[in-house]
Amino acid sequence: MTATNHPPVVDTRAAEDRTGTGPATRLSIKAATLWLPPVKEGAPDGELSSADVERIGVTELYVAPDDIAPPQMAALAVESALGGSGTEPADIGLLAHSFSYHQGFDMWSPAHYIAHQAGIIDGLPVNVQQLCNGGAVALQLAAKWLVATPDVSTALVTSADRFCTPGFNRWSSDDDAAYSDSATAVLLGRTGEGDDFLHLLSLEMVTDSEWEVQMRGDDAFSSVPFGHGVPVDLRRANKVFRESGAAARMVKLGVPKMHELVQRALRTAGVGREDISCVALPRLTRTMREGMFKPTISEVIGGNPRYLECGTGCLGAGDFLANLVDIEEGLNPGEFGLIIQGTGGYTFTCAVVQAPVE
Repeated sequence: MTATNHPPVVDTRAAEDRTGTGPATRLSIKAATLWLPPVKEGAPDGELSSADVERIGVTELYVAPDDIAPPQMAALAVESALGGSGTEPADIGLLAHSFSYHQGFDMWSPAHYIAHQAGIIDGLPVNVQQLCNGGAVALQLAAKWLVATPDVSTALVTSADRFCTPGFNRWSSDDDAAYSDSATAVLLGRTGEGDDFLHLLSLEMVTDSEWEVQMRGDDAFSSVPFGHGVPVDLRRANKVFRESGAAARMVKLGVPKMHELVQRALRTAGVGREDISCVALPRLTRTMREGMFKPTISEVIGGNPRYLECGTGCLGAGDFLANLVDIEEGLNPGEFGLIIQGTGGYTFTCAVVQAPVE
């Protein structure tokens, strides 16, 4: 397809697609920022074998200093996003903050803290916790909120996670991912109102809650945080899941669902599979990306799209939002990109974006 300015339509349309009474709402990313700590560290001596390093695919991870909590990191990302876009805090009607892990206090609202630090006094702060799909769900919430609230122009989506000991071992708490610390901030608004960073053409999700057992195994429910011990051990639950045969069944049933998800995202966007120039995958281990996600997506997309390579490891709730930053850098004006994200539970997300034509 010729690189033209494709009309962006996210799958949260309130008018044309549901009732036929008016034009669809067109949404665009106005700004997107990924904040990473200045320091990277390798695994402690003796913790990883050479086979582990090959499986994971990265040898260093970003590690935040001890004196900064995730919501403070998110505030830094917001400062950068607002400064680069020229958006005023008073213009933001919703702040949706996503996270996977501890935010600094046991019972509080990090979204309200981030809003306060950014000078967003009246905008509604909301917290979203859905593991690695959290950023995508927060963006979906923001998109639907903008469609339903026509008198507000901008929503802000953030993420922040710091995977530190003793509660979490970034290298070995999970056998499907190694985790870097990060924060992201994404401004979402209506197309044509100010500059556009990326057009958001579609944002689709598919869920099958039968597989929520993958993240808990056969452990009993605990009554206190870290009731199953420290550090968090996701490998134990994964082992139970695999040995029960559920993992193989999930793949057998899940691959067709992912195929349909991608096809639905393309249909919503009005884009052909041959038009996709670049694909961003979840920031999981090399084994997961090369062995599961690339073959599954290639069966639908075909051709030879560019796959974004990932040097950060998993960013928790920030994976999807960080991929918005990276895919924009990988697209030429007018080109289309596809972003895939997923999480245990499970829910998968597929978005189609377009780089604006200059």
